[in-house]
Order: sequence, then structure tokens, then C-alpha cells
Amino acid sequence: MPKRPSLFTVAALAIVASGVVAGALFGQRTTPASEHDVVLRAGKIAGAVLDWLPEKEAPEEVVYDGIDGMLEKLDPHSNFLRPKAFQKMRERTQGSFFGIGVIISRRAGKVTIIAPIAGTPAARKGLRAGDVIATIEGESTEDMSLDDVVNRIRGPEGTVVHFEIKRPGMEEPLKISITRGRIPTNSVRYAFMLRPTVGYLRLTEFSGTSTREVQEHLQELLREGATSMILDLRDNPGGSLDAAVGVSDTFLAPGQLIVSTRGRTKDSISTFKAPGKGFRFDGPLLILVNTGSASASEIVSGAVQDHDRGLIVGEVTWGKGLVQTVFTVRDAGLALTTARYYTPSGRCIQRDYHSFIEYITHRNGNTASTPASYHTDDGRPLKGGGGITPDVLVKARKLSEPVARLYGQSAFFRFAVTLLANLPEEKQREMARDFKVDVTMRERFLRFVRSEKLLDEKYISKLLDDPQSVEDMDRSIQIEVLNSALGLEAGYRVAIRGDNQIAAALDHLKEAQQMWDAWHAAHPDG
Repeated sequence: MPKRPSLFTVAALAIVASGVVAGALFGQRTTPASEHDVVLRAGKIAGAVLDWLPEKEAPEEVVYDGIDGMLEKLDPHSNFLRPKAFQKMRERTQGSFFGIGVIISRRAGKVTIIAPIAGTPAARKGLRAGDVIATIEGESTEDMSLDDVVNRIRGPEGTVVHFEIKRPGMEEPLKISITRGRIPTNSVRYAFMLRPTVGYLRLTEFSGTSTREVQEHLQELLREGATSMILDLRDNPGGSLDAAVGVSDTFLAPGQLIVSTRGRTKDSISTFKAPGKGFRFDGPLLILVNTGSASASEIVSGAVQDHDRGLIVGEVTWGKGLVQTVFTVRDAGLALTTARYYTPSGRCIQRDYHSFIEYITHRNGNTASTPASYHTDDGRPLKGGGGITPDVLVKARKLSEPVARLYGQSAFFRFAVTLLANLPEEKQREMARDFKVDVTMRERFLRFVRSEKLLDEKYISKLLDDPQSVEDMDRSIQIEVLNSALGLEAGYRVAIRGDNQIAAALDHLKEAQQMWDAWHAAHPDG
């Protein structure tokens, strides 16, 4: 077998080199000769695989798969980021990318624009909800994955991308050329008043711009009259630790502990306290969480809960408390677990992950009950065992099967697009502003459902026999009309009227007020 350097050797040595750099940053550590021997042996094995496979394989794919297999033995969150994935991660953490500014999905098998983002090239060109992207640069999107479509839409700033758009109500497709521009990836999805004195802010991830976004929106809500705040971290998977510290600092007193890390080495032990910089919100606080709230979301909610600063409402969080250090390996990345996160009271955020299937399906949940071991600053008992257990446990209400099936068929979206198809944009907005679902509109929707064969008659009968399902159906029709004509926030404001977890948070405003009064008395200068 001819001897030659393998890509695995190069990649493995690059990882070792990154580890040496990390050692210089976090403490001195030398690599034993035996570790180098193992790395060289792995390289030889990879070279043999590439030389003797019955069919030729791309060397980088063989190497990447081998690295994936190696990391699977460690924990659920250590992973190798291939070049494209690494680039996307950097874009998310930096808070922007270059593209045209559309939210897309597959509807009835077609790549469909759900909404153009306000102020972006797509919005300025007049793209609208319901438009189907038929071709990109002359190539049909029919067999493209959504990732492929996104990758083709994105590109260098100032370059042009050409589309063929099929618009409902128009026989001939539109040919549109759009110049790519910087598209902000705002982490604050929604911020508005729920009641005359209650503000609402939904944070979808923790990126480099999150602290600034949160503080700016909070100040705007204060100007609108907010004295209490609901921070929605549901389905927020986390992100930057710096952002978690910055958002926590917005609510805590200067010097209060936010989170600590503990690992195998002395250099992995650290503490992060509220620096007391920038704007701080003073007033009752409620935080919404669920099983999709992870990592940085758990750092923020855990710190607020441990210091009795606010009330946590919802479901037990995911339990992702492994510290990832990201090493750059040429144009790729290695996210390696180096420590664990602990809340101020000492609770480890990380759930048990010995059973991978139970971990990813969240079946093992937060099963530990150790209230005597952990307490808030005021002495309230807390559960350990991983994740953050809310002060007020409220499971999200599930939609009935008929309504869920209608959503699965994109029935509400498709009906809204059909309803608005032949109207000019100003007429669409005018109609949406006054839109209500009455008996006539409901019957029109059901005729559409039957004509498109979106739901069997037995499910239609089941739907109409259940008042809650009828209410959900009516609300869903209104949501999609508003989404299509006025934007996603207009639809979301209607959607949360049926959100039982937000309703529960509003019901517990008095407790949040009492908690704030006690916290403020203990931290008069905070």
C-alpha cells in the first residue's frame, strides 16, 4: 500500500493543535507522546480505508464521519461542524447574513414564501406571503431541499439572484432579480404590550446582538407604560454565554452570581456575575419556559429563580448544561464539552444522558426531587436533577386532532392566500385590519377544505362538535390572514389569545409583584 498523508491525520493533528492553543489560554498542559501515537495510528487507519474501499469515497466525508463517530462516545453535544454548518453558526452568533430576506417553507410540496422580512430586498421588491419560488437562477426548486434553496438564495453582498415567482391569482410567472443585502437575524422576535401595564418580549436565541436588542425593546415597552414584564424563552435553544450574562444582568443586581462552570481542570472552573452595566429593568418579572428552552435560556431562568428575582412559568426545561468550547479547524469547527454549568444555588443544569434515546426524546425529564439540597436566596426549596423546574408548572394545551391535521395540510395558510390572492396590497391590508371570522367565513373555509380534500368528513364532524376546536379553527383562519397581509407580528398577537401558558403567567402577576417587592427591599441600590 503506498504511503501518503491522510486527511484524517491532518484533521486530527489540527484538533490537537487547537487543544494546545486552548491550553495556552486556559492553563499549561502538555500532550503525552502516547496521544500522538494514537492520532498517527488513526491517520494510518483512515488512509487504509480510503485506499482499499471497493468504491471511491470523498476523503473529507470519510474523515468527517469518523470524527462524528469519535465524538458520539463523549456526550450528546460535542460535535464536529462541517464548513457550511460552521459558517451558519458564525452567522447566527454574529447576528446577520447576506441574502434577500424571506421566511420560506414547503406548502403543498412547493417552496413558498411565508413572509418577507420588513425592510429587506425581498420586501422592497414586493414579494408577498403565498408566492411560490419556482426557479432560482433558472433551475427548478421542485426537487431541492429547503437547505439547498437557502444556500442558493444566500450569497455575497451586492450580488444578484434571479427568481421565477408563481403568484396566486396570476397566470404568468413573475421574473424578478434581487440584489442581496445584509439581513439582520434579530433574536427578539416579538415585543409589545399585552395589557396596559404588562409588556411581552419573546427572545428566540442568544446571539451577539441579544443583550442590546432586549434592552432596547424593554426601554420602548417602558415608554409605552409597562411596569411588569413577561420574558418568553420557550423553544429558545440557547447560544452565546456572553448574551446569557448580558440578558441576566438586565434583571439582577450588580455582583449577583449568574452561573458557574466546573470541569476536569482548574482552568475550567469559573464564575460569572452581573457586571451592572447598561440598562436594567426594575419591576415584576415572569419568565416562560418549556422543554425546548435550553442552555443560555436555562442560565437566565435559573439565575432569576435562584435569586428570587422573578417567577418562572411553564414546563421543565431541556437540561442542557454542558459548556462547549468551539475550536476552529481550518474552515470547520469542533464544539467540545469542557465543563458543566451550575446555577447560583449549585444546581447542575445538565440532565443525565446515559441513555441517548431517552435524552433526545426528553423521556427521562427532571426526575430528581432534592428540595433539601438547593434553596433560593429567600430559602424556597428547589428541585435538582437537571433543567429548571418552573415555580408554576403549566403544560401547553394541545390542539385537537382535526385542527392539528388542518395545520399539517397548511389549510389555514392556503385558504388565507386564496382569500387575498386577487386583491392589491393596500386592499389586502384594509381587509385584514377589519377581518373577523363569522359563520359565513367559517362555512367558506370548510368548503375550501372539502374542495381541496384536506380533511375527511369524519374529522370535520368531530371538529364541529367540539367548541374549543371551532374556536381554534376560527382563530387560526384569522392568524393566517393577518400573517399574509400585515406581517407575522399581527398574526402572533392574535395567536397568543389561545396560549394557556401566557394566560397562566398573567394570572400570577400578583405573585410576581410580591416577589419583586421583596427583592427590591433586599436590594434597594440594585
